[in-house]
Parts: sequence; C-alpha cells; structure tokens
Amino acid sequence: MKNSIVTLGLLVSTTGLIFAQEKPTTATINDSIKPNPNDKAKDIEEVVIIAYGTQKRSEVTGSVGRVDAESFKNRPIARVDQALTGQIAGVKTRSTTGKPGEPLEIRVRGTASISASNSPVYVVDGMVVDDMANISPDDIQSIEVLKDAASTAMYGSRGSNGVVIVTTKKGTSGKPSFTFSQYYGVQTIEKKLDIMTSSEWIDYATEAINKKWVALAPGHSASDSYAVRANYFGLANTTDYNLANINYMIDPRWGTNQVANIDWQDAFYRPASIQSYQLAVRGGSKNVKYMISGAYFDQEGLAINTGFNRFNLSAVLDVNLSDKWKAGIALRPSYSQSYGATVDGKDNLAHKMLSMVPVAEVSAGLYTNFWKNQRYRWAGSTQSPIGLLEETTNKTNEFRLLSSLYVSYDILPDLNIKISGGATNNFNINNGYTPTFDLITNIPGQVSIASRRTVNYNRYLGEALLSYKKSFGEHDINAIAGYSAENYRTTTQYNRNKGFPNDDLETFNFNQSASVLNSEYTASEWMLLSYFGRVNYDYKEKYMLSASIRRDGSSRFGWNNLWGTFAAFGAGWKIDNENFLKDVNWLNNLKLRYSWGENGNNSIGDYRAFGTLAGGNYSFGGSLSNGLIPNTIPNPDLTWEKTQSSDFGLELGLFNRIDFTADYYIKKTKDLLLEQPVPSVTGYTTMWKNVGSVQNRGLELELSTKNLTGAFKWNTSANIAFNDNKVLQLGTDNAPIYTGFSNSTNIIKVGEELNSFYLYEAIGVLSTADINNASVAKTTGAIAGDVKYRDVNGDGVINENDRHIIGGPTPDYYWGFTNTFSYKNFDLSVFFQGQKGGYSYALLGRAIDRTGMGTTINVMGNWANRWRSDEDPGDGKTPRLDGTTGSLLDTRWLYDATYIQLKNITLGYNFDQELASKLKMSNLRIYISLENVWRKDHYYGGYNPESVQSDGTDYGAYPNAKVYMMGLNFNF
Repeated sequence: MKNSIVTLGLLVSTTGLIFAQEKPTTATINDSIKPNPNDKAKDIEEVVIIAYGTQKRSEVTGSVGRVDAESFKNRPIARVDQALTGQIAGVKTRSTTGKPGEPLEIRVRGTASISASNSPVYVVDGMVVDDMANISPDDIQSIEVLKDAASTAMYGSRGSNGVVIVTTKKGTSGKPSFTFSQYYGVQTIEKKLDIMTSSEWIDYATEAINKKWVALAPGHSASDSYAVRANYFGLANTTDYNLANINYMIDPRWGTNQVANIDWQDAFYRPASIQSYQLAVRGGSKNVKYMISGAYFDQEGLAINTGFNRFNLSAVLDVNLSDKWKAGIALRPSYSQSYGATVDGKDNLAHKMLSMVPVAEVSAGLYTNFWKNQRYRWAGSTQSPIGLLEETTNKTNEFRLLSSLYVSYDILPDLNIKISGGATNNFNINNGYTPTFDLITNIPGQVSIASRRTVNYNRYLGEALLSYKKSFGEHDINAIAGYSAENYRTTTQYNRNKGFPNDDLETFNFNQSASVLNSEYTASEWMLLSYFGRVNYDYKEKYMLSASIRRDGSSRFGWNNLWGTFAAFGAGWKIDNENFLKDVNWLNNLKLRYSWGENGNNSIGDYRAFGTLAGGNYSFGGSLSNGLIPNTIPNPDLTWEKTQSSDFGLELGLFNRIDFTADYYIKKTKDLLLEQPVPSVTGYTTMWKNVGSVQNRGLELELSTKNLTGAFKWNTSANIAFNDNKVLQLGTDNAPIYTGFSNSTNIIKVGEELNSFYLYEAIGVLSTADINNASVAKTTGAIAGDVKYRDVNGDGVINENDRHIIGGPTPDYYWGFTNTFSYKNFDLSVFFQGQKGGYSYALLGRAIDRTGMGTTINVMGNWANRWRSDEDPGDGKTPRLDGTTGSLLDTRWLYDATYIQLKNITLGYNFDQELASKLKMSNLRIYISLENVWRKDHYYGGYNPESVQSDGTDYGAYPNAKVYMMGLNFNF
C-alpha cells in the first residue's frame, strides 16, 4: 500500500497504523486493475505500533492486526472491546451476556489455559491495564492486536494470550478544534425463546393431571369433572380453588377470561433506550499539545429496571520542555453505575421468568405470589419475576482513575531515555436490598436482606526505557532496554444482614438487623519485576531480524521459581524490494516472515503457591476458642505457565488495490497452572500444580480490496481464522478432568479439545416395540416414550459407560466480512460476521425441557409436540411428559453453534462544506445505524449461541439487543 492515494496523514490498512511521513503520491487508480508505473515509489513510510515503540511496517517480523477508529465510530458500542468483533483474523470475541456495560470475552488464537486466565494483556498508551472499561470509544485512535511471540514477547509473563494495544487521540498544533458526536437509539430483544403459550401449557397440564387421576383408582376417567374429583377428595366447597388437589384436579377456568393468560417474556423485556454524547477539544502550539474530552453513555437494559451509565473524562498534555526534554501527563477518570437485579444464570430472574406458569389469578396478574397476592394454585412457589425486578435493589457504583506521566530525554541524537509511571485506582461499592415480598406469611422487614460490598483496587507501575535508533549506510538498528516494576493491592469488605424493622428504607444500620449472615474483610497483594530488551535490524529494506528477551519475577509463584525468562526472535524477507522484481510494477508488496518465541502466564489468584490459614475452633478445657488452621497445601515449585509458538506469515499486495495476509501458527502451552485434586488422606481436596500441555494450531487469512475507486467507491475487508485445539498431556497418568455443569457435561482429555462435551447421545424416543425388544438398549426402568440413547459400548444396557465425547465448544472457523460504499455525500457500511462449527450446551433449555418435571412450571415450546403414544409420537425427539430419564445429561440440549449474523448496517450523509460553514461547523455528518440486524442459527435452548461460558454451557444469559440508532457528528 505504498502509493495509495491519501489526503490525510493517517492511512488505513488491515494490518497496521500507517503515518505519512512524506508527501503522498498523486498516482491515479482507474477502476480497471492494471499496473501503475508509480507503484514502486517509496514516498510513504509505513509505521506500526508495537510493544514499547513503533516500527516501519516493512520491517515488522510479527503478526499484528489492527482496527481503526473509523470502522466503529458510528456504531452504538458501549465498550472499546466491542470494536474488535469480526475485524481481525485470529481474534475471537464473544458476548457472554447482553447485560449493559458487561465486557466481551476476547481470545487470541484459541484457548490454552485450564485454570489460569485466557484473556489478553491490555495496554493503553503504553500502560498495562486490567481492562478497557474506563476508556470512551470516542477517545480511541486505533486498536492493534499482537498475536505471535515475536510481537508479544516484550510482555513476557503475560503475552501468551496476545496483547491488545489501545492508542488514544492526542493533542495537535494550532487553534482549538472541537469535535462533537452523539447518537440515540432504541433496543429491542433480538430473539424470544420458544416457551409454551397459555393454551399449550393448559393442554400439557391437562394431560399430566388426567394421567394421574386415571391411575389413582379404578373407574376414574379423564372426562371426570372438577366437581366429581372434588367430591372424591371430600372437598365441601367445590368453588374454592385454593383447596384443589392440583395433582388430580383441573382448573375449570382454563381457557376462559376468569384467569389471566400471561406472556412473561413480553412483560419482562421492554424496548429500551441507548444514548451517547461526547465533546472533545484538541489544540496547542509547537511545544504544547493538549486534548480534553468528556463523554456520557447511558443504556437501559432490556429487562425492566436494569441498566448502565458511565461518565468519562480524559485530559492529555504533551510538552516539549526543550530540544532534548519532553514530558507528558494523562488523566482518565470515569464513573459508572450499573443497576438491576441479577437476570442471567442458574435460578436467577431470567430462569425464573421463563419457567413461570403462563396462567395466574386475574386479581394478581403479573404480581402473582407477590406482596399480599396469593400464588396461583396450579403454579410453583416462585414469586413474580416482574415484582422482583421492580423492587429488588442492586446498584454498583464504580469510580476509576487511570493516570500516567512520562519524562523523556535525548541523551544523544540516537539515544533516548524515558521514565514513566502510572496508576489505576478503582473504588467499587455495591448496595443490595431485598424486601420482604411475602406479606401473607411475614410482616415488612421480617426476612429482608441488606448487603454492602466495597472493593478498593490499586495498581502502580513504574518503567524506565532506554532506546537506541541508528542508520548507517543500508543498515538500520533499533534497540531498547528497560526495567519495570508493578504492584497490585486489593481490599474487600462485605456485610450481609437479615431482618429489619420495616422496608421503608433500603439501607439500615446493620446493628438493627436480626441476624448477621456475612461479615468479611479480605486483602491481597502481589508484585511483578521485569527486565527486558529488544533489537530490530534491517538491511536494505529487504532483510529483517528481531530478537527480544524478558525476565519476570512474580510474587504469585513458589519461592523456588519466582523468576521466568522469555525470549523470541523473528525474521522477514521483503521480496518485492529485490532487484529481480524492481520492474514488476503490479506487485507493490511481497513479504515472507517467520517468528518463534516463548511467553508466560501468571494469571492466577494471589497466594496460590503458599499455605494459607483459615479460621477455626479449638477445644481448651472443654470450651471452644477461636484460632487458625491450615487451609491450603503450599507448593514452593509452582511456576510459570509457558507458551511456545511459531508463526509463518505471507503478505501480498497487488495493483495497489489488493492486500492479502496469511499466517499459519503452532502454539503449545506447557506447565499448565491447574488446581488439581489430591488424595483426601492429605486433609485437603485440591492443590495448585504445573500439569500438562495444550496445543493450538491455526490458519488466518485477511483480504482487503478496493473494488471500485471512481465516483462510486466500493471497498471490501474480509477475514477468516481456523483453529484446532488439542490437549497433549495431563499429569503423569493423563487422567481426564471432568468439568462443566456439576462436573458432568464436559471433559478435558488427552487427544481431545479443551472442555469437550461428554454426554449421553439421544437418538430418538423409545416405542412400545423397543421396550419389548430385548436387543434394544435401555436405561433401567425405561418405559415407552422415554428418550432412546445410543449404546456406545454395545453391551445392551444404557449406563454411565455410554457417555462419550461429542464435539466441543471451539468453532471450526470464524469470520468477518465488511463492505463499504460511498457515492458523492453518501456512505454505506455493511458488516457480517459468524462462525462454523462448535457446540453450545443449553443448561437453561434443559432446566425447562426435561421429562418428569411436573406441571407447576412452564416448559419449552417443543413439548407441544411430545410423545403421547405409539400412534401419536410427536416430533420423534421430545419424550413423554412423565418419563424416567430426566436426570441424565444428554445431547437433547447440545446445539450446533454455527451462526451467521448481519452485525451492522450504517448509512451516512456528509453535508456540503459550504452548508456546514454557514452553521459554523465542519465535517457535519448524520447517520442511521442498525446493530444485530439479523441472525441465522440453530440455537433453540437459549437466546444466543455465543452467550456461553468458557466450557460452552449456557444457563440463561441476558439476551442481546437489536439497536435502531441515529447519530450526528461535527467539528467546530
């Protein structure tokens, strides 16, 4: 892309940040692809951001992906990490929950760790941070992801999972320039779950109750009236439905307006607003440059009474103190608030809401079994999820301050020293209050629960960096050496009390409570010391070499293995600069590169290597005394988890309009940090050890093209990544590890991918003929209409030995595809993304989709097509409602996680400069944007096939939203 037409100093490519250091070429590119005689010109230097500095793009020997702010500035994203979705090959993002303000899960080149973190390192303007929560998306200039060892080794102990480098906007010389951006949108639920309607549930409950009634005594008939059944049980009042025996009696009001028929999803989820406002000013002089911005973001949750809002401020100042001295400071405070009862997860409100019987007393309606409303007799004991959402208090307020400063001095023209420091200070407070909702049994405040959790987190970083850059003849050398020290400290205080004088206030003096449920205070601290160095060498802009080394000491490891050393090297060959290709004008880039290196991972909890103490009681003289007892087993040899990786890369540029990149990598992680079971004779259950290894191998392809470049412009960007994950070793005996729900849905086993699904395989429904056929394998006590399972070992019996591995959560490949169009003042962007393969396990679906659950909850809609008899077998997959296999974890809830999604469409209009000037503005633009527009998937048991945990299981994640938005941007 050396001679791409540019009108600004900042250029965009799919692989790096490019700064025009000399004047741009004026070559014209026609819509027909043909060589341009100027293609070989070297008017533009390409510079990419790498660890602890920058480098010419042509000299980079590692694998670097990039997302420019232009690609997401008009999308309604709440967090910076959302901008990475589908944009970089090898970078997989997942929305594990649609809850407002929650982060995405990011994985770079697969999952390798079992118990340690698999998240990448985040670096904001050179400073390592825990996440990007307090960075406004409007402040971002670019995001780059370092994927291979040659790129990430400078972050040694933490680089094994990749590095995400965020570069923010800085000040400029000249008069103050103001930028304003704003959008407002409406969110609606992306997808409703198929659960039974009131009429379907009534049919379901009627069948179940009639079966029990008929089986209760000879002569009973399914057509027997309510009065007949009431007389059987000796009920004198046959119209008092609160006396009914719901196991054998049908509510005669079903199907009439004497009961309320409720769609709980429609009541629980609502259209919700989302809005953002940001104002920034940039300016300065030759020696002083500044940038100040403020932003406000507010997102209501789809679930009523939930939401998130955030205030951001950012102030960046850079000063040239003299010809040799430079200094700078950045302050980024933010304040956020999230609110609302917990919606997603086992037994939380989404789960409760979906299982609510869709029928209630008219007098109670949505507030059935809440306050003084009686519960509906044929329903379970769950209280109204609407009432719980409206009345439960759960607010989290968080203040964050990210601050950094630096001083730089040019010792010699080619030698510089930079001293920098930074801090991350977080103060988080959560207040919760659950009133007494059952006022039939209790009085206000009697069983109310109040809680308060405060967390203080402080992180300090100091670095010294010596850099040397020298060109002599046709040789270029760029070297750095540095030292880094980091300290982390967290304190947590938690109080939870029960029973208060009343419910008039949400917070009380805890001394007024009837009982103390929790009263805890914890503190933890750890440190990291590092020495590092790197040398980059380039000869004739053809041959590139790089080598780096880093030595880290972490207080998290055993005293025998505090230190780890991590090295990497890379090599590149810029073939298109060879003399034998100098006259090939249609070839503007051809480069081969290779890298190898080792990184580490220390992302485990504090004090895992040490023997800790816990409170306990001792008996002295017949009375108990408080004391301390050993709580964990120390492991003085616990050490770094290490990842060795190799990368083979190809970069190709044709006709100055086609850019193609391919990377093949092999990534092996050994000495896995694993909390492993130990024999009970030790007195403990687990111990942290370095056990086993995991391998990821994959292929990444990226393509960007300028399809049309005339008055009508059309550009395409596409990427696809393939990854194969495999466990290579697990301890000395390679014993498998069972994980997932109740440690029963997943397995970690040598030769298989991490967290493979280990289940019974459902293959249909047993018929009466199957029950009578001894050659058909069955579970003990099976009856006609039960689930039919595959007899894996062929022994004629279905039992534990027939569970087997059926795929895993890792997709075969994932991809992103973006097309941008522009004509005159209009522009249009269309972004698709998706994945092929992998599985999701719908534990939420299973929770309301099992045989033998009874009728006091609602169930999935497929039960309308259940097995009723051999003559009425239903869909052939859903068993009888009173079967015997409900406790088994089988493939009925395992779904292909393949999906394709139209993620975003944005249509914009740029007003003529003449009109904008009359309004005292410049670059005036309005747009409409649609997010999560359309999705095609196979996921029936949950809201989103992506919204799963790391093991691929989903227990009711908060649904994602479709967003309809309008926005406005302008400068003045």
